[in-house]
Amino acid sequence: MAVEQWVKDIVADIWPSSMKVGDIVKHPDGRYVQIVDGHLWTEGGFSNFWYWREVKRDGTLGRLEHGYGW
Repeated sequence: MAVEQWVKDIVADIWPSSMKVGDIVKHPDGRYVQIVDGHLWTEGGFSNFWYWREVKRDGTLGRLEHGYGW
């Protein structure tokens, strides 16, 4: 096993991402958002960078936002 995969496996065991594209999660500011793109890992290593849209009360999605995972 390559060292890179070994490190990814260790980090995933310690800090698994609870977010994946399509999930609706509670943002730290209290809003519910739908994850529309992003990843925990990139080819270059650990990232945890995501794109999301707020889920409005009527079910529609708000503007595209992005940032690091929480």
